[in-house]
Amino acid sequence: MKKYMAIAAGILFVLAAGYYKVNYVDVFEEKAVLDGQVSWSIDEGASVEPGSELVRISTLTGQVAAARAAEAGIVEEILVRPDDKVEAGMIVARIRKDT
Repeated sequence: MKKYMAIAAGILFVLAAGYYKVNYVDVFEEKAVLDGQVSWSIDEGASVEPGSELVRISTLTGQVAAARAAEAGIVEEILVRPDDKVEAGMIVARIRKDT
């Protein structure tokens, strides 16, 4: 009986680890580093490299990047649109890691 319970626990562990990898590890949340009003955002489905601009904001001196991609991948979701207000630390995009 203990042998079967150990096998069942092992199978559950493997399934849980696989679920975690597929659903969480490969998606990165990118945050704004500046406050301001969004003037431009990248399109969902776009391919990005590390350092690619994701969101730009308007400032007194012009437009600047408020968020950049940390990893290469595909933009899965943009959470802000032009004219939205963003604050530093706010999640503005989700990127699925390029595999």
